[in-house]
Amino acid sequence: MRALVMVMFGLLVAAACSKDDGTGRGANAGELSRDSVVAAWKKAGLTTTPLTAATVAFGKDCQSGTVGGVDVVVCQYKTPDEAKAAEEAGLVWVGDATGMAQAAGKVLVAAADRRKVDPSGRTINQVMKLSK
Repeated sequence: MRALVMVMFGLLVAAACSKDDGTGRGANAGELSRDSVVAAWKKAGLTTTPLTAATVAFGKDCQSGTVGGVDVVVCQYKTPDEAKAAEEAGLVWVGDATGMAQAAGKVLVAAADRRKVDPSGRTINQVMKLSK
């Protein structure tokens, strides 16, 4: 009986450790992917269009779409350093619009409110918080 209780406890701990916390983190500790970021946005109730291949100056593996009416581009890099180095170029993509670019792990997310649908910045804030 005691062995059964220990096995059940172990399974419970393993299940609790593997739960998605809604941050977009993947199965590997702290690892992010474009798909997990998009899944976190959807889980939070943000309206997300399908991402399509995008050609941008700061990345080769990038896709773009909208989240809550805000333009987004999500790029996947080989290393976290490459993603971090692309942040400035991501801000150039944002341009004069309200927005930001942020690297987290091997992913860079840039968001720009070009249509002025997010005057308070709440959507952009939520997009970025869920992308960490």
